Amino acid sequence: MSPRPAHTFTRRVLASGCSDAAVLNSNNINPASPASTDVTVVGGGIHSLIYSIHAKKASPSISISVFEKSSSPGYKIGESTLTTFNTWLKTIGLHAPLLLRLFGVKDGLAFYYLENHANTSAEEYTEFCANGPPGDFVPTLQVERKISELLLSLVAQRMGVNVYHSHAVDINQTTLAERNCNVVVKDIDAADERDVHAKLVIDATGRFRRFASKEARVKRFEGWNTNAFWAYFEADDESTIPFRNYESCNTNHLCMPEGWGWVIRLPCWEGSPVANLMDMITYLLELNDAGVPSDEYPSSEALAKMFDLKFRWVVSIGFALRTDVVYPADMTPYGTKEGEQKFNWIVSRYQKLSEFMKHHRLIENLYGPGTTWYIRKQLAFQSTKVSGPGFVAIGDATAFTNPLYSPGINANMATSVYAAELTPTLLDPRSRSAEILQPYEAFCASRAEALHRMNRFNYLCMRSKHLGAIGPTWQYLCGTGMKPWQKLRQYTFENVSEVVCAWDWGAREEPYIAFADKVIALLEGPADRPVSDADIQEVLALSRSERKKIMGKGDGQYFNRWSGLLRFYDDDLEYHADKTWKDYGSYVPPAESHALAPPSKPERQGVLRAFKETVLGDSQLVFAISRVQFTW
Repeated sequence: MSPRPAHTFTRRVLASGCSDAAVLNSNNINPASPASTDVTVVGGGIHSLIYSIHAKKASPSISISVFEKSSSPGYKIGESTLTTFNTWLKTIGLHAPLLLRLFGVKDGLAFYYLENHANTSAEEYTEFCANGPPGDFVPTLQVERKISELLLSLVAQRMGVNVYHSHAVDINQTTLAERNCNVVVKDIDAADERDVHAKLVIDATGRFRRFASKEARVKRFEGWNTNAFWAYFEADDESTIPFRNYESCNTNHLCMPEGWGWVIRLPCWEGSPVANLMDMITYLLELNDAGVPSDEYPSSEALAKMFDLKFRWVVSIGFALRTDVVYPADMTPYGTKEGEQKFNWIVSRYQKLSEFMKHHRLIENLYGPGTTWYIRKQLAFQSTKVSGPGFVAIGDATAFTNPLYSPGINANMATSVYAAELTPTLLDPRSRSAEILQPYEAFCASRAEALHRMNRFNYLCMRSKHLGAIGPTWQYLCGTGMKPWQKLRQYTFENVSEVVCAWDWGAREEPYIAFADKVIALLEGPADRPVSDADIQEVLALSRSERKKIMGKGDGQYFNRWSGLLRFYDDDLEYHADKTWKDYGSYVPPAESHALAPPSKPERQGVLRAFKETVLGDSQLVFAISRVQFTW
């Protein structure tokens, strides 16, 4: 018999009138913070929770307490997940039926490359599109971060991790030493302060890097950086969107010489009471744990009614532009706030972007007063020290480079998983932490450098619509062709760190580094200077020759079914303008079919059956197969 919704937390609030933090903390094994714990995690964001869940699942006897100063999980940018994160979710026991009730389905990445605004007509652009993983393996998702962090908080608590909200750590009063830390924690609601003894402190404070900043100054990658600005919108019917092959279930990238813009359609639960959300997620976790068939789960809309929640679809749209872009001296015609002005200015420079934005209506103050327009500057940074006596930094506290290809969760989770697997050794009194953490320091440094190179390479390719697709082609070649990725279906929790820590979109693979460095040297230049025809031809020829070298080695490295993964490409990664099909969801064409042949009608019908049997029946899910859309 399927579990029934209990409404436990809603009743708890009605009975006592407790705050959001109090109802969240009531779900801990120890509702009051302990006097001592093996590990104290400072910050309750997604990397904190990935670390805590992974460490606790690997070593159940370790005690872990997470302290978060906010009263509940709240708004954060970073809404797109990739296969690494979702494979990890699967290994900790979270499956598609649950995930697709909370989050939006995502079917891969699409890129549209616009030419320099002064030298193009409205229709001149190129495109690249890759599908997501098979729906019968793991879904990739468009997530509202508040909900993803609330879900993982409840998962962590069910495993025995204490996650305390409205508990602020006094960084300046906290003392750190190897296996002997005194963490000063303030219970904001109770106006109380206590000392918590810990053997290890994890710095999960994100870009504020509260402990890492005391060890060393931040590195800002001077000479090349980007700024981002974004807002949230409602969208019209996607069939009217003025780009070929456009699907809102992709993460769509609108690229131009100045940088790129993201378009992410995701479900939003904003305005829903925390206790009601906890009741819904707990119910879904119980369905998940009981192995209830996907078609027996209520739909998202039904869940919203069942738990008295608010639910709507929104579109996150933002731009991450180079810092060397020159803006007009007078920006007042474009709005009243800096983020709004820069957003509207870049849109106004491209007719295609202007046409695109006509199909979207701005949502004001979606996440509270003053939250219509967002801006974040100097995105790329690196912590030059990510550990010290008694502490280890993880996630964005180690580095962040750019939201391109969604590395914030999906690549940076490597640091959280790596640190989690080091934890038992770091807690062992016989070990010497500084020696153990030397490889971790080197790992974090090499990742930051590699991801920064990856972004420079891609941004420079965006200077020409003829070169733009070289960027994602090489990310997929080295990122989904690498050997750890080829074994993706074989991973369990015991070895999933192998792919999580090795991946990074292939940006640390030697052939990738060699090729990217050559392209950067050829294309280095300002956004407003067109790339010469000679340079375009040289980069295209170089890409083809270098690609053939690494694909022709015969050792099975950099291998994939490229014709199914990528629109426009065959299995040799040769471009064909008339090959507009790719795999969708569970669809894989017969082995004997020609790489350029589109799926037949019987094959498309087989996909429908496969989805009904292996994914789920939910009105959230909209897939396109051979230009035919259908909804369950």
